[in-house]
Amino acid sequence: MFRCDCTVLKPAILITSAAVCGLLAAAPGAVAQGSLTGDWELAIVTPQGANTVNLSLAQDGDKVTGMLQTPLGTLPVEGATSEGVVKLGASVKVQGNGIDLALNGKLSADGMSGMVKLGDFGEFPFTGKRAPKAAAAPASPAATPAAGDLVDANGTWNITLSLGGGQVPASATFKQEGEQVTGTLKTPIGEAPVRGTMVGKALKLELSVTTPQGPVPVTLTGTLDEKGFAGRMTITGVGEADWTGVRAGR
Repeated sequence: MFRCDCTVLKPAILITSAAVCGLLAAAPGAVAQGSLTGDWELAIVTPQGANTVNLSLAQDGDKVTGMLQTPLGTLPVEGATSEGVVKLGASVKVQGNGIDLALNGKLSADGMSGMVKLGDFGEFPFTGKRAPKAAAAPASPAATPAAGDLVDANGTWNITLSLGGGQVPASATFKQEGEQVTGTLKTPIGEAPVRGTMVGKALKLELSVTTPQGPVPVTLTGTLDEKGFAGRMTITGVGEADWTGVRAGR
């Protein structure tokens, strides 16, 4: 999917597992005092850099439960907290393979820090803080597509990747010159440069996903219509998945 950190691989698992890894990282954030209940932002550090993910927690005594938003969907998490130490766990299946996620953190006045373990793929350090409350966005009129809007790949796109029964949100910025397309694909687990062609309405892009086992080639093919892009993603040695792209602001 893009240059992931792992975050996101044992072929099919690595693109999602890395993503899940970064997402599991969304555990309790900055907790100075009091209950862990609430929404948190957690930054997990991988060889490709830090990625921020989110987690909603509820604390009842020493027991902690919550929901983790991952590219594979929403996963329940549970664990406990005692004397400033938090331990959370979750489990997810990717193409029939079970992956256990474990987060061990320690609270401080500045927030939280510790390690998150993704099955047999290793451990990664994280830091966290309580998520800020979102301000209500002012209502805005719906954008009206301009004549000749969707005629090429130029611009910023909101991408959705369908993996393992769930959806991975991503974004991409493309620059098209003639039939040549270059740009960057950014996912919850990192970003990677892409290169390819746009012939008529047919797009073909290639990129490389860095994994502990080495680089994994990924190809995206799609067709542009009045709604945006729709096509297939091929992960070498893993399989295929669907993807769609809608121009940002539409």
